Amino acid sequence: MKRLLTACAWVVAATSVAAQDPLSAARDLYASAAYEDALTTLTRLHEGESATANAEQVDQYRAFCLFALGRSVEAQSVAEALLSKNPLLQLDSDASPRIAAMFGDVRKKLMPALVRERYRTARAAIERKEFSAAEPQLVYLKRMLDEAEKIGASNEALADLRVLVDGFMDLTHAATARAASPATSSPATPSPAAATVAGAARSEPEAKPAPPLYDRNAVDVVPPVTVRQEIPQIPRELTRTMLATVKTATLEVLVDENGNVERAVMRDQLNPIYDRLVLAAARTWKYRPAMKGTTPVKYLKAIAIVLNGRPSPEPGSQPLTFF
Repeated sequence: MKRLLTACAWVVAATSVAAQDPLSAARDLYASAAYEDALTTLTRLHEGESATANAEQVDQYRAFCLFALGRSVEAQSVAEALLSKNPLLQLDSDASPRIAAMFGDVRKKLMPALVRERYRTARAAIERKEFSAAEPQLVYLKRMLDEAEKIGASNEALADLRVLVDGFMDLTHAATARAASPATSSPATPSPAAATVAGAARSEPEAKPAPPLYDRNAVDVVPPVTVRQEIPQIPRELTRTMLATVKTATLEVLVDENGNVERAVMRDQLNPIYDRLVLAAARTWKYRPAMKGTTPVKYLKAIAIVLNGRPSPEPGSQPLTFF
């Protein structure tokens, strides 16, 4: 009797899903644990032309069915194909915790390579000066980097890529702004009366004198002593272009009375992206402050960064000249 009732229930379910569209029918079959029948319908959809609009959802449920049937290797293969196309794929609510964990493992394994592939695509668009095409790629890439960090798939190489992506986004924004903005007109010359009023307004408040600033020309000041000063390694993506020739750039850091870097400026350009890395690193450097007698003072320190035409073996090993 029990078998008869089960068979009747399955017939009723099959009759009801027959009136639905194939994907909905397959989902209902999956929900009723009829995994083989659901998989048959989904495979037919996957192989047919009608699956194009719902291909992602069809393949999700194929993976669900395969996993439920114990065919884990096939389920992982489908998951890999899905995540390769859409690394930020959100699973349907029917996914069980075990299926979600399987997709999570696959995503974690694939994410570093997928990030690098997306980065190469965006960089190629920038090299072709197709900034409008590169910008959405970079936005999506930042979301991928956030996801990689969230799921524990991030590493030092991806951290470097994040800085490169930020730099490329600045470049694309600047290029887009230049293309969109009209030629700037020269500022109007203020009238004598306006200049007089402005000058009077500026002279009214008495500005507090700024603390004296010293540099290498000050004979009675002991320069700052380095505590921590590491030049970042050149990312692999920039090595070929940056190390083709010998280049020298001057970095200026303003060391305050506590030995912290108050300001950092690149006076020459090595590479727009690498310059960002250097400036970000410089703001974390630490010194024993410059001393004028027994008093710590601000000091403008100049550092020559020399790229010597070959890759550096380890971080911070680029030749430096201090003056």
